[in-house]
Amino acid sequence: MPNRLIHDIYSGFMDLIYPPHCVTCGEAGDGYFCPKCAEKVTLIIPPVCRKCGTPCESYTCEQCRDREYAFECARSAGVFDGVLREAIHALKYRKLIVTADPLAQILVKAFPQTGLARTVDVVVPIPIHRSRMLDRGFNQSEELACGFARRIPLPVEARVLYKTRKTRQQVDLPFDLRATNIQGSFAVRHAEKIRGKRVLLIDDVFTTGSTLDEATRVLLAAGASAVRAYTLAKSL
Repeated sequence: MPNRLIHDIYSGFMDLIYPPHCVTCGEAGDGYFCPKCAEKVTLIIPPVCRKCGTPCESYTCEQCRDREYAFECARSAGVFDGVLREAIHALKYRKLIVTADPLAQILVKAFPQTGLARTVDVVVPIPIHRSRMLDRGFNQSEELACGFARRIPLPVEARVLYKTRKTRQQVDLPFDLRATNIQGSFAVRHAEKIRGKRVLLIDDVFTTGSTLDEATRVLLAAGASAVRAYTLAKSL
């Protein structure tokens, strides 16, 4: 029996004994990220910067006027604050994998507004280093990507892009050091799975775009025809 199926059966059984509590408001019985809190998420809707997806009235935001990204464009489902920030922190730092699926539904809800539909062929999550995987037990971006792609639907290639070395967490670094920190830390295996395809990179949060940019360069070098990015949240 697949591990995911075993996990789902076990989770369903435990939910019957211990009703789930929302990770943001603490209410019992309406999921780990309840509908009331999900409605409080500030979704990002057009107009946005054509490149990075920052809400703005102009064609290109100030940051993108001074910087070139390798990805064609990036879009984000919601603003990284309030209940969305709390839920993402619960997933990443409290290791509450049960929040991944309701958060993936936020990605699905916002997707029609992104302009990304019918522009991609395959979903690739941003990987984490094996040491972090051992500590956390899962890759949050992969969990989000699988939950999202299952509903769209799109195929997921979760093992094509991988982390070659452990890097400091981007959140711990000032903005001007993030690109250097992540540089050279990704590689591709089984390149035939993305060669000639339009890739949709999935990550949890877009802050400076350095991680997505570095991953894009590696995927393009491996033969991807184009790379676009979609994140659950964007820091503004």
